[in-house]
Amino acid sequence: MDLSVITATCQRPEFLSHCLHQFAQQSRGGLECEHLVISDGPDGHAKFLAERAGARYFELNSPAGQWGAVAKDLGITQAYGRYVCFWDDDNIFEPHALVSLFAAVQNAEIGIVRTRHRFRKSPGSVVIPRNWRGEFRLGDIDTMCLCVETTLARKEPWESEVAKISNDYEWLMKLMTHQPKFNYLPILIGQHV
Repeated sequence: MDLSVITATCQRPEFLSHCLHQFAQQSRGGLECEHLVISDGPDGHAKFLAERAGARYFELNSPAGQWGAVAKDLGITQAYGRYVCFWDDDNIFEPHALVSLFAAVQNAEIGIVRTRHRFRKSPGSVVIPRNWRGEFRLGDIDTMCLCVETTLARKEPWESEVAKISNDYEWLMKLMTHQPKFNYLPILIGQHV
């Protein structure tokens, strides 16, 4: 298995249904992918949708962590792929997203691509990373921009007992302590909404 796509979700059947459809519509060539849907607590709708789409489904006993951190950790643990990437259930992905993520991580442990990121508090959007200079900057990276070697991803949990917030940047900073090789591919793969 080349790539495991992890989607953390919680009681959002409309978003999850659209995410599963986008996964099915990806142009993959010979890329072998699996989709893991991890529910942040029991969710019969998510289980039904995932199983109908052929995704592997797991659920936590109850909601845990922030921003799906514990669900992402469970997904990483269950992944069969050599690499993992993260698809939020409410994001929009171009049909070339998976092959682009996979291409970005070749000869590296972390692959980085670009995404359009909508501003939360004002109209408009920005493409991130804005000006890649070989380092991660807070507010200039998102989970959907990343493809990570599974063995590296398993070294550091998303959920943090110390940090008050478990986010993309904090997880990346933990991964960077292992001095991974990373590769940047300036291809836009979708929109974070």
